[in-house]
Amino acid sequence: MFEDLGRLDPRLMGITAIRGVGLSSNIYVIKAEEVTLIDTGVGNEHNRLDRTLEQLHIPMQSVRHVILTHAHADHFGGLLTIQSLTSPRILVHKLDGHALEEVDTKRITWINEGDTVNASGRRLKVVHTPGHTAGSICLFDEANKTLFSGDTVFPDGLFGRTDLPTGDAQALVDSLKKLTRLDVESLLAGHERSVIHDGSSQMRLSYEVAQSFFG
Repeated sequence: MFEDLGRLDPRLMGITAIRGVGLSSNIYVIKAEEVTLIDTGVGNEHNRLDRTLEQLHIPMQSVRHVILTHAHADHFGGLLTIQSLTSPRILVHKLDGHALEEVDTKRITWINEGDTVNASGRRLKVVHTPGHTAGSICLFDEANKTLFSGDTVFPDGLFGRTDLPTGDAQALVDSLKKLTRLDVESLLAGHERSVIHDGSSQMRLSYEVAQSFFG
């Protein structure tokens, strides 16, 4: 299932959310002359990215950049299909690089806190948010007050788990606190629904719940 977010708010024009089936992540497609993907889903039969892009009338060859919010298989598994059809530039934080053994490392560009990525006309600032994994990042489009939050923060007081390799509960709480300083209208998370308006209040709630949960 996919959703044209630009129909919900003009600030999100050109962004399509592909909803993950089962445990697969959401995928965000930023469409312009070139296409940027934020995460790629797990890539199994129920989450075939090539088929979904075909339904969206997007040639796989137009995918020039793939940004991974972190290197868990439910977010990067779809890259294996993409690599067989085209050769996008892959951007990921180096602290998660150890998990990408099956990915074409010659195409990888390491990104860090404070870097700015030009994603199909949108300027996305890299915000390093360790906790779910050591190399987890969020991507902040300050001009449009939009945050692609991966598995760091979700709507409705939810947040990423910390019991997998390189997870760290205190680091996650610190990352959530850091995110509350951003002025976010739209919260586009790695799982769950999209929050179109007042995303900052959702992030504050998640921070408060995490503080209580891990306190």
